[in-house]
Amino acid sequence: MLIIYAFLIIVTVVFYEVVSFIVHIVYLVKISSMVDNINSKYDLLLLRLKDYEYCIAEVFRRQGYRVQLSNHFGDGGNGIILDDIYYVIVNKVSFHNLVEIEQAKKLIKHMSDNDIHRGMIITLGDFKTNTKNYCHTNVIKCINGDQLLRMIKDVQTESVESIFSRYFQS
Repeated sequence: MLIIYAFLIIVTVVFYEVVSFIVHIVYLVKISSMVDNINSKYDLLLLRLKDYEYCIAEVFRRQGYRVQLSNHFGDGGNGIILDDIYYVIVNKVSFHNLVEIEQAKKLIKHMSDNDIHRGMIITLGDFKTNTKNYCHTNVIKCINGDQLLRMIKDVQTESVESIFSRYFQS
């Protein structure tokens, strides 16, 4: 009887893992579709924080980076590690907010904790001048909302409808 219970527990755990894996794959397909349909910074602002982070990770994945999400970064968000070279933090704020130097100082600590020597801060807003100067001195790339939107546009794929409409116009 004990063997039957052990077998049922093992089957349940395996089933749970398979279902979790399938749900994660479906979520990544949804994120990929979101990236292809982003047209403005406002679209990015409407995303949940998790979706926003995964969309940015997908952009880097499409650019050829090996992307790893890290949950080591505070403030409710994750960090993104690119090719074990860049530590990226994403900042989802309104378009008018300016990133403070403290955010860059926190990034330096997390870069050090992960033995990574280059960083990147991505925001929908922009950066204060002293933050840009500090980041430049500490090998941190600053990407504002306009640059992020251009990055997204550069990796968007054509939809099937737009391909068909180009070749089969009436």
